[in-house]
Amino acid sequence: MTDTPPVEEVNEDPAQEEKIAKNKKNRKLGTWAIVGIIVAALVVVGGATGGYLIHLSNTSPEFCATCHIMDKNVTSYLTSNDLDNIHYQGNVACKECHDYPVPAEIRSGIKFILGDYTVDENGDLVKLTYDDDICLQCHISKDYVAQATDFLTRNPHDSHNGMLSCKTCHVSHGQQIDYCSQCHDHGAQRLIGEDEPREDTLD
Repeated sequence: MTDTPPVEEVNEDPAQEEKIAKNKKNRKLGTWAIVGIIVAALVVVGGATGGYLIHLSNTSPEFCATCHIMDKNVTSYLTSNDLDNIHYQGNVACKECHDYPVPAEIRSGIKFILGDYTVDENGDLVKLTYDDDICLQCHISKDYVAQATDFLTRNPHDSHNGMLSCKTCHVSHGQQIDYCSQCHDHGAQRLIGEDEPREDTLD
């Protein structure tokens, strides 16, 4: 004679089954509520962190220098005797010339993490190309700049060669180009980065 397994009692109480189903449903809702709270917390923390990082990139040159490839330009901006430091002294922030919308900020952050920079043969960042419009956002117009330097013996902004591009002479991060002296002596003006007017041009 073989042993037969005991027959499980089937609970046919509808109230009990409804109670079990309700408990399962409540556990699922509780789980989804916890997941929702975690996701919301991550969104809030991520948004706050992202907002703070963008605030730093808008207001802190030192933050830009945390990316080592930018250190040279930031040091020049803060301490050099060049055009970028003149802008720093005039409270011109980096992003007033370097327009970085949020998607570009995100791409830069990813490049920073991956170390994926576009550099030249010296390992420096490739220089951005720009037109005169970026300068004239603040400097109004070439005619205005020419009037502002009209007191000079030779006005570099009113050239017999016509209105030259700003970058013919002006370099944002680096030594200025002494374009006029390729043919002429100067009319007592000095380039940014020179401490004194040139002696040989003073009358």
